[in-house]
Amino acid sequence: MDMSKVLEIESALRQLPTQDQWEVARWLLEALEERTGTAANGQNGGSVPTLPDYAARRRRIFGDKVIPNMVLAGRSEERW
Repeated sequence: MDMSKVLEIESALRQLPTQDQWEVARWLLEALEERTGTAANGQNGGSVPTLPDYAARRRRIFGDKVIPNMVLAGRSEERW
């Protein structure tokens, strides 16, 4: 779609009443959600990304060793 068509669509949407603009926006969001299979902005039943389990990874790499917090060790050596 070339840019002139996009601008024409945008200007036509701006001329609609506010209620009709909201209906078009809802329709577009639903169409995008169906197309991508996820909810826009993570709401309405969208899947939440799973974060990596850093503690499990650390245990897998280092075992049961206690690893010192190097930030705290560095701060203890600083002169305030």
